[in-house]
Amino acid sequence: MRKFGSCINYLTVDLIRIWKACDEAHFEEERDRYLAAENPPDADCYRRLDYGRMRKMVRFIDSYVDSITCENEMKMEIFFRADQPAFIDDEVNTELFDFSYADKVYAFAQENQLSVRIHTIVWYRHVPAQLTEYLAGRSAEERKSLTLAFIKAYMQCLKERYPEAYCVDVLNEIAADPDELQGLREEGLPVYEYDDEGVRIDEWYRLLGRHYYIEVFRLAREVFGDRIKLFYNDNNEGNREKQVTFKTVIGNLKEYEREHGIRLIDGFGMQCHFWGSKDETAEFMEDMFRFYTSLGVELQVTEFDVSNHSTKEIQDSIFRNFAEVAGRYGVEAFTVWGLNDTISWLPGEDALLVDDDGELKPFAMKYIEAFSEKYNR
Repeated sequence: MRKFGSCINYLTVDLIRIWKACDEAHFEEERDRYLAAENPPDADCYRRLDYGRMRKMVRFIDSYVDSITCENEMKMEIFFRADQPAFIDDEVNTELFDFSYADKVYAFAQENQLSVRIHTIVWYRHVPAQLTEYLAGRSAEERKSLTLAFIKAYMQCLKERYPEAYCVDVLNEIAADPDELQGLREEGLPVYEYDDEGVRIDEWYRLLGRHYYIEVFRLAREVFGDRIKLFYNDNNEGNREKQVTFKTVIGNLKEYEREHGIRLIDGFGMQCHFWGSKDETAEFMEDMFRFYTSLGVELQVTEFDVSNHSTKEIQDSIFRNFAEVAGRYGVEAFTVWGLNDTISWLPGEDALLVDDDGELKPFAMKYIEAFSEKYNR
């Protein structure tokens, strides 16, 4: 079954609930009261969601969206309780985990018959401070075993709270990014280390060791079982150096599968955050998909958007070309990273399929027709 999805956050879910409970005369007052209480850093963007824009956003979800991904609420560390330790006497303290925000998104999905993607468990940007503080002074063996216990406990909580999820992004962005490293060097900023296979040497790597991703996937399969799909999610998919790393990582996972007679990885999540470059042509996309289909795993587009770092014409051509190319390569699940330009994580970039006024852009129906089971039902 195909899925046309979007990321969403608890703020948007709460504002939809407020909108449904209000008439037009009272919505903005209730919206502003809520935003003042939550005080998010991008509150001004959400204040642009007037009654009419809210109506269009809800209609967009109701008409076309099959699945949702939490923008941040299921990522490790984002909503941890600062006053709780990671362990008590070497036992994982699950009171550290605050799932109340993710619960709002999951409840919204259940109420609206939407599939849910769990995003994401292990990511270099989120290594809990409580974990590393607790491990200070322990032996390498103890650090590894306790870290694996911590990751497993987090996975078990996700499985128990969100049993209807269809997919899990187990690992996120473990490959070193040559373009990112070049940018850091040009800006005179510190660059990070990576190993001879191109895997980023982050804190998870230091705690768990080389090929740690195999152990993390093994844990994920043990916890989630065979019903749910397990994905490795990454970006800058057209970069040839990163492709070598992706092939190596997936190859190592596949070799472990053959040696042990178990399945670890189901698919690769192509984030597809396009830059808006003249080089991101239809041919570039075809080459990209030909490479990833050769890896022997399912492909899903997980975080699609198109920035504008050149011209509007180039940006629009990327939008038009990608729907056609992805549709030809058996992509079953497509997720755009944001419901509309009003509350986009890329403000001012016109990076999504729905504009600032809540209207579909001219090419948006290509994506809906290609991927929305709801629309095609």
